[in-house]
Order: sequence, then structure tokens, then C-alpha cells
Amino acid sequence: MFIRLDLSWFEHSFPMNSFKITSQQQIQELQALKLKHVRYIPSKSDPISAQTAAKPAPPPPAEPNPPIPQGKVYDSILDAKKARFEKLKAQREEIARCEEKFVHAATVVRNINKTIFSKPKETLHEAGKLVTSMAEIFQTGNDTVMHLIQQTAGSEEIYFHTLNVSVLAMMLAHEIKCTEEQIKLVGLAGLFHDIGKVNIPDSIVNKAEALTKTEQNFFELHTQYGVEIAEKAGIPKAVIEVIANHHEMLDGSGYPKKLKGGAIGMATRIVTIANVYDNLCNHVDPRQSLTPHEALSTMYAHRRAQLDPAMMATLVKSLGVYPPGTLVRLSNEAIGLVMNVNVGKPLRPRVLVYDAEIPKEDAIILDLADESKDLSIRASIRPGLLPRAIFDYLNPRKRVNYYFDSQSKKAQPNAVPGKT
Repeated sequence: MFIRLDLSWFEHSFPMNSFKITSQQQIQELQALKLKHVRYIPSKSDPISAQTAAKPAPPPPAEPNPPIPQGKVYDSILDAKKARFEKLKAQREEIARCEEKFVHAATVVRNINKTIFSKPKETLHEAGKLVTSMAEIFQTGNDTVMHLIQQTAGSEEIYFHTLNVSVLAMMLAHEIKCTEEQIKLVGLAGLFHDIGKVNIPDSIVNKAEALTKTEQNFFELHTQYGVEIAEKAGIPKAVIEVIANHHEMLDGSGYPKKLKGGAIGMATRIVTIANVYDNLCNHVDPRQSLTPHEALSTMYAHRRAQLDPAMMATLVKSLGVYPPGTLVRLSNEAIGLVMNVNVGKPLRPRVLVYDAEIPKEDAIILDLADESKDLSIRASIRPGLLPRAIFDYLNPRKRVNYYFDSQSKKAQPNAVPGKT
């Protein structure tokens, strides 16, 4: 049976007010609430066959044995809800801390294009400090958590494609067991891969419609311009190679040299796949942007010949089947936004859940890794299909941005991670 409780979220121990009863333990918890009634929703409940309905219900045992407790045993429903509240508070603090780091990183990235000509050494130094601080997260021995960044309206200008590519590329490098220096190199390459676009007119770089052949030829020169700028600034040769080749594809369909297979280095392959993914999620024309789930599906279905297959598999493994930023429908019909991915459990991420009775600033974050297996993701949803009230509540960004943080394995063993 699918039921709804006419209680506030703080008056019971369940993750949500609406849910399907799937265990005897849930029934005992409901009985402990001493409710006069619950709302039964037939349309969301499992169908009952005529044969089953005709059978008389078996008499209840005289003294039912209590279920064997799983995990921590709470003294009361209040203690259970308090524990949920404390976990929710810790999750919010974790997200706020990560967003603060993202804002700082975005500020550094913003200044790169402004000072690369006037202060090349200082610019390279600041970029190196940022990459080092990010690389250190992977060396803590803790789990790395890839977060969706949910900045408020009005701060869109601080979001940068190059920061996304750098973050995703460093995550991929870490996942394939690169050394710390290699991770830093890939991160630096991500920050500078599009530096040549400063010499391309904004009317071409930001054009929403398809480029003309002349405009496309001009646009493709950004790799050459990037190499020239990087050489003058004293950027490492390994990074310059990525700047030159990040639009090359394994099947030879890329540019500028139409390189194939082994002619494309590993650092370039890593940055390229991060670049392709972010371009699909954050198209210059927002109407053409794909959801993170759609972007991965598109890359896997239509671009596998162009991209390194090992990197593609690592990206899916790291971001999960439902990457952060994906809008989803849960098995209890709730709508939510994936916030980050749990290690080893890509189908059980953390989800920010819409509930009209809870203010959006206090919205529930469900960690599906800790919930019953009966509560799961049923499907992804396109933002345009959401009712306005749900869209405004979950606030999916026009741009999808990621940043990572570390989380103690002792504190939570199940948590982790993520324009043509």
C-alpha cells in the first residue's frame, strides 16, 4: 500500500511523508505513532489480484516477534528523526563548504583570461596554486565527493567552462590512478585548453546559431592561437600539447591535424572527453543543452568511435548513471535533483527532493544508499517537463557546474563521486 501521513516531517521517522509500505518494520513504526488514520493512495499502490483479494487475511500472531534491528537501534521515533535532521544539517554544511571553494576557484579562472597577456608569470602561478589545492583533495586518503554547484541567480557570470573541464579531467585522471603530478598537469591543461578563444570574436564564440563555413574555419584557429599564447606565457609543453590537440578525435574526424588513435596523448584524451561532456551539458544555446544523463547517453551511443573507450567508461563510473544535476522521478513518485554520487553505488545517489509542504531552504536531501531498496530512481526528467512550482523549488541551473571535496571514509564509508 502507498500511503501519506498527515504529519510534519519532524513527527515521524520515515524519509518522506508519502511512501509505499514494504516491510513489517514500517508497520510497527506506524503503529507506534498511534495515528487515527493514514491516507491510502490506490493509484500508487501495488495492484491486488482477484484471487488474492478473495483470500481471508491470516490471523495476526498472538505475540509477534520484533524484527531484528538493522544498524543503530533508536530509543524512539524522535531520536530517529533527530538523527535524520543532524545528517541533513551536515550535508548542507558540506555543500555550502564546497560551493564556497567553487566561488574562489571561479574567481581565479575569471582572472586567467584577463591577465594572461599582461602578467603571464603571475597568471600561471595562480593557476598552479588552484590546481595544487584541488589535487591535494585526492591525496587525503578520504573519499572524493563530486558535488553539483547550486549557486543562486545573479551569480551565473562566475561559472566557467574551463573550470568544469579542469575539475572533470582531474577526477578522471585520479580514477585511472595517475600520479599527483599527472593530475596537476591535466588540471592545468583543463584551465588553459580554450585560452586561444580570447583571439576569436565574441560574435563567433557566443553565436547560438550554426556557424557558417568561414566562421567555423576562424573558430577552429583557437587551438593555434592558444599554442602561441601558451608559448609566450611559458606554459609547460605537455599542457601546450593538450591546447593544440583537444579537438582531435580517435577516428581522425577532429581538427586541426586530423590525428588518429595513438597519435593523441593520454592527457589530451582525458581533457577532450571532459570538454565534450561539458559542451553537451552547457551548450552556447541553452535550448540545446542536454541533461547530464542525456549527455552521457549521447556520448556513449553516438560518439564512442571518437572518444577513448576507457575514459568513457571511467566518466560513467565516476559520475554515475544519473550524474549530479539530473532531474529524476523516484519510485514513490517524488521528484528530485541529483546532488552527488555514492561510491560503488551509482544508482543510489543523494537527491534533493521536492516537497510542497517543506520550504525550499529546508528541502530534504535523501541519500538513497542509506534508504530501503524499495526507494529508488525510476527515470530521468527533462527540466522543461516540470511544473513551474517544482522547477523553481529544485532550481536546476541553466549551466551544470561541478566541484569536488573530500569526505572522511570513517564518517561515511559509502560516499563519493562527476562548446565545441
